[in-house]
Amino acid sequence: MESYEILPIGVKLKRLREKYKLNQDSLAGNDITRNLISQIEHGKANLTRHAAEVMLKNLEKICTKKNIKIEEDIDYLIEDEVSQADKVLEKYIKELQDLIVYRDISFIDKLNEVEAFLVNWDIKDKKIAIFELAGDYFCSMNDFYKSSIYYEKARSLINIDMPTDNVVPIFRKLSMVYFYMGQYDYGAKCCEVALERFYDMDDKYTCIFLFNSSLCYIKLEEYYKALKKLCTLEKVIKKVNEKKYYEVLLQKAACFEALKNYGRSLDICNEILSVIDEKANEQYLMILINLAQLYIKLSEKEKAREILKSTLKNLANISKEFKLLPNMYFEIAKVYRELSDLEKAEEHYLKALKYSKKYSYYFLIDDILLDLIDMYAKQNENSKMADVKNEFFILSSKKDKINFKIMFKLIRFYLDKRDINSLEDIYEFSAKLI
Repeated sequence: MESYEILPIGVKLKRLREKYKLNQDSLAGNDITRNLISQIEHGKANLTRHAAEVMLKNLEKICTKKNIKIEEDIDYLIEDEVSQADKVLEKYIKELQDLIVYRDISFIDKLNEVEAFLVNWDIKDKKIAIFELAGDYFCSMNDFYKSSIYYEKARSLINIDMPTDNVVPIFRKLSMVYFYMGQYDYGAKCCEVALERFYDMDDKYTCIFLFNSSLCYIKLEEYYKALKKLCTLEKVIKKVNEKKYYEVLLQKAACFEALKNYGRSLDICNEILSVIDEKANEQYLMILINLAQLYIKLSEKEKAREILKSTLKNLANISKEFKLLPNMYFEIAKVYRELSDLEKAEEHYLKALKYSKKYSYYFLIDDILLDLIDMYAKQNENSKMADVKNEFFILSSKKDKINFKIMFKLIRFYLDKRDINSLEDIYEFSAKLI
């Protein structure tokens, strides 16, 4: 582990004399006093550029006679501790940037070293860069809790004088991480702050914050707020990103569906379907799933089944690395459940659970477990409910937080079964986290 030493100017001056075997009088010459050098070395006086030039001039004379090459220059002598620390942090940032691609413990080791160094140095722009890198690293590892902590550390250091382009990305990343954590209120607030504060930011970021805030409001079931954001976004997004434009329309359709305006939602979905290329597979699939759900709510189950067949056919072409794959499986499972095909519903819930765990989508795991509890309770599936209970324990341990909806549903099931052992398990586990 490489370590960096920060030297006060007085210490550097003393070491310079020791290296070249000079006393204070020799270094002072006739232009400055020996007493001044003594005061500088003891931190009682500042080293001016003029005094440094005199000392180096005297040093050069002496070393020339001794045929010794001088390695130091005036910039080295007069560089203060803050400037040295700033350069060290530049090196640390470069090291962290190099290590982040490996996604292993070496990044954390270096980060610990950097944070130990930062205890003594409050250089804000470097701190922000380091905390943002740490947030990026933990986000790439799907550790959204730690990622949010570092992004928040970076955000807390931002002031109005900092360039917008340097700080807006932190708000964008933070809003995304809060969404993945299921902290939708924080995600929405983060977007609102960015939209109000950075009025001169690039249109690209304005679109991102409008869209991210709408997603959070949808999850919070504040559909009119979401629609307001989406309508504002719709006016500008098509010029910036046509693919995103159709995502905006899809979210509008979801809002109208939630507000039970099924006709309006259906019109939007059909409008998108008429213009989007089937080869744009992910978007095409999301629209098909939405349509299937709409037809169920319109009591047209045969149409829903037909669309579901087309959905499954296209799903085979989706990459297993696609980040919205867990969401797709979850939504398909809900369609099967509405069609009373519980075997297929369970199959897709479990696939959704598998990929949600892979990406640490805690917000989605919560929803999956809630649906599985309802389904297994109706089917009287004791052993499968025990699996859900274990998943609940694992999820809660990772989040260090209890989802009370899941806990209460499990308690209700085991109360009905008079299963005291399982109730005690839930009590003992939950008591440790509450």
